[in-house]
This record gives sequence, C-alpha cells and structure tokens, in this order.
Amino acid sequence: MVPFRASLAVVMLALVMLAPGCALRRDAEVTVTDWDARSAQLRAIDTWQVRGRIALKSADGGAQGDLRWEQQGERSQIRVSGPFGAGRYDISWDRALLSVNSRDGEFSRAYTGPDAAEQFLAEQIGWSFPADSVRHWLLGLPDPEFPAAETRDAAGWPSSLVQNGWTVTYQRFTETAGTLMPQRLTLASDRARVRLVLDHWCLGTACADSR
Repeated sequence: MVPFRASLAVVMLALVMLAPGCALRRDAEVTVTDWDARSAQLRAIDTWQVRGRIALKSADGGAQGDLRWEQQGERSQIRVSGPFGAGRYDISWDRALLSVNSRDGEFSRAYTGPDAAEQFLAEQIGWSFPADSVRHWLLGLPDPEFPAAETRDAAGWPSSLVQNGWTVTYQRFTETAGTLMPQRLTLASDRARVRLVLDHWCLGTACADSR
C-alpha cells in the first residue's frame, strides 16, 4: 500500500502533471475562435465531475492512483485510490471545512477555517499548496482571485499559466458537451510534479445523476 503521506499528497495534488517538451494536442474536431468566450461559459458552470489518473513525484517520493473530483459550487468532493480501490481516501471540502477519511477507517480528520486545505497539506506533506486554485486549473482557467501569467499558442489555445508559484502546462484537450476540456495537463513547482490524465468529464447539473 502507498504510504499515507504519499497518498494524501496525491489526493490534494490531484491536480498536477509534469511532462516537459510535449506539444499541445487538440483531440477534438472543434474550431476555437474565441477562447475568452469559452472561459466565460465555464465560469458560469458551478457543477462538474471528472475522473482520471494521477501520478505524483516529490522530494519525499512518489505515488499514483485513480482520481474522482466532483464540484458543486464551493464544495469539492475528491476521491483518490490505488489499483482496485486500495488505499482509498475521500475528501469533502469547502472554504470553511475540510474532512478526510480513509476507506479502511484508519484515518479520519477534520479541519476548519478559511485555510483548512492549506493547514491539512502543511501537516501531511510539510509544504504549502494553493488548493483553492486547483479547481480552476483543472478547467483550464486561472484562479480569478490571484494574478496569473497566461501563454497561448498561435491559434489562441492556452498552453500554460503561472500562478501562486506553480506552472500549469496544458498538453491535450478533448471535446465534452460541446466545449473543450483539458485531458492532459501539468502542474509543477520546485517542490513537486504530478501527471494528470482526465478521461471522463461531465458538466452541469446533469452530473448529479451520473455518480
């Protein structure tokens, strides 16, 4: 079984992917004429789900597993697990409360306050991570609360953004419900790197029926 600290690092960093030198691939028959309009459309959607796979590398080691992220407004529900559901952790999180539970019942903890996620990460992995920004990065958007430097390719597609000490690199997009969503992306800092492959997206209120 993956050590607890490594697993939890993956859980909360279910968000980072590093694959230097990859060219941006557009696995979708969609012509992007106005990425800003697409961004506005996604910001208006506060309910979505995504399932995929993650792999983390940091100075403390590495881990990999399956990821499910459900977003409803400010509330995030995140599940990460190893092969065949081994070592599963469930996180329920909004801006004021974060709770973490392991499938086997060996770990259960809650954190309160506006910095609950950061408090949890600092305790478990020993360094800070801008957890609130991740749900925006997964959608291909910068966190609107903080300055960001964005880079786009010649066709207007986002290729990377730098925010809160992290570099997010987008390598592949796929079409979902008529819009383009990240399928392969990277988040990297001087402390960690994680590979993220997002296989199944669901957008909008219909996602509540797809669990």
